[in-house]
Amino acid sequence: MVFGFSMPTRNIGEIVALMPEASTPDQTSELKDGFSGDVDFPYANFKVLATVGEIDPVTKKALTGYPDGQAAWLKDNDTVRVAYQSESYATMSNETYPWLMETGVKFTGSHIHFIDYDRSKFASFLNDNSGPASQMFKTSGELFDRVFNAFGLEVKPKNTIKTDLAAKWGNQTNPDGTIVEFISGSPASGTTPAVKDMRLTQGDFFFHSFCGSWYEPANKYGAGIGLADDVWLTGEEWNIGRSMFADPDGSGPLTGTDVANGTMGLASIVVDIKNEVAYTAPALGQAGYEKLMPINSQNKDYVLIVASGYNHDINPAPLKVYVGRKGYDANGAVIDQASATVSERDKFLARNGLLYGQLYGMAADSATFATLGITTVDADTKMLDSYLTNASAPTTFSARYYPTSFRWDGFNTPEAVKDTEVFRWAQDGDTSSTGIKEANSQPTGYTFFNSDTKVEHPAADPDITKSRYVQNHTATGALIGVDFNLIAKEIGANDLDKNGLPDYLSANLTRILSGANGALTVDTGNKGVGHFDAKLNPNLQTAQKHIEANKNAMVAPDGLFWAKASDADVLIVDEDSGNDFGERKFALRIDPVTMQVLPDATGYFLAQAGGEKNPRALAGVAANPGDFQKARGSEFSGSWDVTGLVTRKADGTFYTKAELAGTGNQIVESSRPLDEHVFIGVLQQSTESGGAVAANKADYGGQIFQFNMDIPTGTPVYRLLDRADGSHFFTNNVKERDAITGAGFTYEGVGFNTPNKGTQALYRFYNSSKGGHFYTASEAEKNALVATPSSGFALEGNIGNVWTAGSAIAGSTPVYRLFNAGSGMHVFTTSQLERSTLLAPSTGWADEGIGFNV
Repeated sequence: MVFGFSMPTRNIGEIVALMPEASTPDQTSELKDGFSGDVDFPYANFKVLATVGEIDPVTKKALTGYPDGQAAWLKDNDTVRVAYQSESYATMSNETYPWLMETGVKFTGSHIHFIDYDRSKFASFLNDNSGPASQMFKTSGELFDRVFNAFGLEVKPKNTIKTDLAAKWGNQTNPDGTIVEFISGSPASGTTPAVKDMRLTQGDFFFHSFCGSWYEPANKYGAGIGLADDVWLTGEEWNIGRSMFADPDGSGPLTGTDVANGTMGLASIVVDIKNEVAYTAPALGQAGYEKLMPINSQNKDYVLIVASGYNHDINPAPLKVYVGRKGYDANGAVIDQASATVSERDKFLARNGLLYGQLYGMAADSATFATLGITTVDADTKMLDSYLTNASAPTTFSARYYPTSFRWDGFNTPEAVKDTEVFRWAQDGDTSSTGIKEANSQPTGYTFFNSDTKVEHPAADPDITKSRYVQNHTATGALIGVDFNLIAKEIGANDLDKNGLPDYLSANLTRILSGANGALTVDTGNKGVGHFDAKLNPNLQTAQKHIEANKNAMVAPDGLFWAKASDADVLIVDEDSGNDFGERKFALRIDPVTMQVLPDATGYFLAQAGGEKNPRALAGVAANPGDFQKARGSEFSGSWDVTGLVTRKADGTFYTKAELAGTGNQIVESSRPLDEHVFIGVLQQSTESGGAVAANKADYGGQIFQFNMDIPTGTPVYRLLDRADGSHFFTNNVKERDAITGAGFTYEGVGFNTPNKGTQALYRFYNSSKGGHFYTASEAEKNALVATPSSGFALEGNIGNVWTAGSAIAGSTPVYRLFNAGSGMHVFTTSQLERSTLLAPSTGWADEGIGFNV
């Protein structure tokens, strides 16, 4: 085994060796300390922006890890600001160096870093042969230097005076101001094992595990719609009691988790980016989140925020969103933004809808549960998990999002997290074995569609006219889409109780991928080879499946991002599964209307990383020489589209900050093809946590990078069902699709995508005598029909270019052609399932082979 050696700390951007890998190392050059592994990525290109442990050359402060959650925006017209946060756990992992606030209070644990880059160099960085990212580095720092706690007070250095609520932080403070101290530790004694001292040494308090951040610009959905300020949303993540608090009664039944449930819980944090101030916003909840992500409320008076997370590790609970009313205080009274007597805290939170609001959970009625195969409706069980893993269940259903009876009512009436909504989702009036009847918090006629609370990243639809998002259901490996299609009518008007908030929100749900084996196969482009293991992977299986789980499906999906290009909608997925053979980062093309994966059940491999079987770890090497510590797992953790920041206009100039404000950035991004899109992403690489990372108190290793994708794309050809005769109609014209949808036709989604490099026209004919359309990629067949007008077929032109079956390129998708002699109709499909179903005995359909390839 070759171990690394100590090297001087590098400045931000100096390290060029990549942590992401295209395949397991199989060359000696890929096992050298300070060098990359295999970086011959099949469908992507990566380049290092910064590495955890590197330091700012002026402040000498290091970038900390795990990196988790990132975004970028224009600081000014010449500067791109990249921000990311570290998912750090203080003494549960390694304390980071102190983050000092203006008041003198210090925080260890998670940091939120920004790194400023020269815009012109940043725009060309990925595709030129320039040197390291340090050549475009300007400065770095932390995103805020003032922070307010769950009591609404600016935090100052810690003390134990109960009435001094400013000297407290919620994750170790009870509602009455009592500090709950962390475990003090003790040495081993006889048969009693040693207890680790969990008290902090690097700060008064700690920010626990900031996870899955979201940057939201003001007026993103149009003037006055969405948040009023540019904000960074983040949250502490999960119940810390399992590690940080002692069992209060020595031997149970109470545990440290119960102690944590009695505190103010975990902070939901909203950063006022302009003024560099962070506010705890208890209206968003105190139970901890993986991600808080706004989507379009379709109303200037309300905000709608997806609240995805662990419910303080209290199971089960439903998928959740937050609805907030803008301009109101916690009691539902209007706030005067011009008043000198109203605090800046309340002005900021109120205008962003974060003082008066409520959390809503997904619920269904008994008929819906029955349709989905849920035979026993019980709020105490994980019903959504059962549905998501039942591959034969319907893929779409309708639901409603209802609140419980709890609503946060102000900083002056603090509640412990256990007294908020967290237990109410499962309360359905059961009587316990001791005869005690619990409350019933279920909405009338509905039951919360509860599930395992391990649900991680959601992703917002970049189409700013929609109110949709997709959600990774991490516990089952499924992916589900949520569309608040009636929100414009409901959010401001559906209010029978006259409290200023909707009684419920209606939603259409789409299961995009089930958690069942066979739901997904990843196209690795002949790369993605897993690490060798004589027992578990002797034949070097690839990332087309999850090797360790031996499953063709997503396994513990975490990071998720939805990118919209002019030629494709793409979900970028990151798994967090403990895969010894390298965690996967891959892309899913989806139909922008139905949200279904294209081609069916297929993803595209972007990169892999880490794993305890990784030969680089076994050789003791790292991207930065000397940083190897111990072979562990890795995790990609999110992506962010920076295309609007790097795109030049026709005259060669960049879009200005003003032009990208509001809806501008989304418009620019969606106007560019996918191969012109540029992203940033992060990788958590705990294997590389020694050396400079440890010396600089940066916790766990990782990397921030730029990347792009070159996955198969093309022009979508939409398929519609003619309800009159049962035939299928295909068009690549969106206006034609929309004009006939509902007018006798049912939209069925994208039938296939015609490739940009196809060499053969796909012709469309209309039969004027019998009705219906016919499609062919055969020049001979086309010419014969044109030469025979009596056949009734009239040529309408072509709907894109394809490949004939005999000239198809490797990796292309066959489109099967079937004929029904009785009706005279043809069917064209890429689905093997549809093909085999139609070819069953006595159906009347005959197989005509492959019509063409796409």
